[in-house]
Amino acid sequence: MLGCRTRGFSFTRALLGISTDELHLCGDVSSVPLIQGILKVTGDDFEVQYYERLSPLVPLNVPLRSFSDIQTGDCIVTFSRRQIYKLKRQIENGGKHLCSVVYGSLPPETRTRQATMFNDATSEFDVLVASDAIGMGLNLNISRIIFSTLKKFDGIEERDLTVPEIKQIAGRAGRFGSKFPDGEVTCMNVKDLPLLHSSLKSLSPVLERAGLFPTFDLLFMHSRFHPTKSLYQMLEHFVDNAKLSSNYFIADCEEMLKVAAIVDELPLGLHDKYLFVISPVDMNNDISSQGLIQFAQTYAKKGIVRLREIFTPGTLQVPKSHSALKELESIYQVLDLYVWLSFRLEDSFLDRELALSQRAICSMLIEGFLERGGWRQPMASSVPSRISSNSLLSQSNKQDL
Repeated sequence: MLGCRTRGFSFTRALLGISTDELHLCGDVSSVPLIQGILKVTGDDFEVQYYERLSPLVPLNVPLRSFSDIQTGDCIVTFSRRQIYKLKRQIENGGKHLCSVVYGSLPPETRTRQATMFNDATSEFDVLVASDAIGMGLNLNISRIIFSTLKKFDGIEERDLTVPEIKQIAGRAGRFGSKFPDGEVTCMNVKDLPLLHSSLKSLSPVLERAGLFPTFDLLFMHSRFHPTKSLYQMLEHFVDNAKLSSNYFIADCEEMLKVAAIVDELPLGLHDKYLFVISPVDMNNDISSQGLIQFAQTYAKKGIVRLREIFTPGTLQVPKSHSALKELESIYQVLDLYVWLSFRLEDSFLDRELALSQRAICSMLIEGFLERGGWRQPMASSVPSRISSNSLLSQSNKQDL
């Protein structure tokens, strides 16, 4: 559900090569004209069904006065990892509430467990501090959404939240079927209230174009005519010269270009290079990006990538600082990347089960940090403070990872 309404599209023919008789696509009403335009070209039959929000969402006229006014079921929304933990600490220092946290770089399993603790009426964790990741498929019993700010850094600049973003986040309060039948939304700063109220009353701008990435088939055809071009050069040429209809635009390929520049230096075929280029890696994260580099280099050199070449016997610990927590989150991303590659290059990435088990340990240790709060004295917990493992990153490999 986006904002106060859900828009569902029911297709009676296969769409985009998906082998199915019917496909349901849900989204904001602003996407209807674009989807209709695309389907006229593909020749698919479609039916549009409109749904109203089943529970009220009330924008409040006053901001949150102080943290002493925080209530059970509240969700404070902010847009930086550092600010999430700062707000968690400030609220918990009041002695009345414990906070679950949800943000994008947490492992999915950890996000789910944090949401479960928040939803559990018998849990001590009765307040949620989160980023806009709360809109990513989590069912949450939220009574009131409180925006700490209506600005976010989008990777380029700090900007105001858009109307669809405000509606998406605000709409998480008072969801139909939750224990809070009515939802409320407000801000911490009184200056943000006019933008909040106007956004909730506004229609979302109509979506005019959909983003496209270059597929392998397109790049392969291009390579047949330009055999001396590197993958980076082909991607760059595609971005600069692709001619598209008015329904489409070329999506941001910056991450793909960063990876292409790396794998072009290796003796790999185009298909293998393309797999690394589209793999789930954050090239702005040093550990995650170095993990990809090491995997690609080992694959190009040996054809087999053993996880044990990266991990050596040692001991993993529940993080004791936020920098250690961030590092463990990054190690999780490297293990997740290995798992992703193992499903596509099964004969080369042979240690999927080991990677899955080590990924699960990372998630459990991160959960241990969150349960303890990081700054509080350790509480009784099902998560041990130390776990003997055969997978701790060696100091020498930490230099690479």
